[in-house]
Amino acid sequence: MDSGKIRKEARFLTDKMAHELNLSMPQYNDVYEINYDFIFAVNHLMNDVTKGNSRALDKYFYNLDTRNDDLRWVLSERQYRQFLGIEYFYRPIYASGNKWHFKVYITYTNHSLFYFGKPQCYHTYHSGHYRTDHNHTSYYKDKYNHVHYHGSYSVKSENVYHNNRHSDFGTNDRKNNKENSSRRNKHN
Repeated sequence: MDSGKIRKEARFLTDKMAHELNLSMPQYNDVYEINYDFIFAVNHLMNDVTKGNSRALDKYFYNLDTRNDDLRWVLSERQYRQFLGIEYFYRPIYASGNKWHFKVYITYTNHSLFYFGKPQCYHTYHSGHYRTDHNHTSYYKDKYNHVHYHGSYSVKSENVYHNNRHSDFGTNDRKNNKENSSRRNKHN
């Protein structure tokens, strides 16, 4: 996916988040940056993710947790709790067959409908606020003065990771398939 397509996908997802979560304009711009960074970071992984590559899946969920943590600093506690309850925002990508898709398109089928204009930084933002540029700390951490969500935000937490992984990307896990095959051959 080229940078123009990444911008379009980040805008569509952000627009729907702004609509449902009632984001302010500063939040809208920051959420766009966070979604852009996430899509940019996982874009090169997704073909391997859909094939069940364990390392790619781990990197995907690491990037998703980073995104969700950054959003935690931008959204108010109420908005973040609402966000957690909307799967197509909280876990925005799934695989069907060997292709990956954004879940938001299942709910919002008109791909040309936007509730808001382009974010202020739409043409100029190029991942300058991603954590690798800020000592692996959220750029957004001290930007907002509202009460922040302090509960669990990790999609990769042990109690839900395997369910999320199975739900979003199926059971095609190359590493586990090889291990299971080796075990079966030893017992035969």
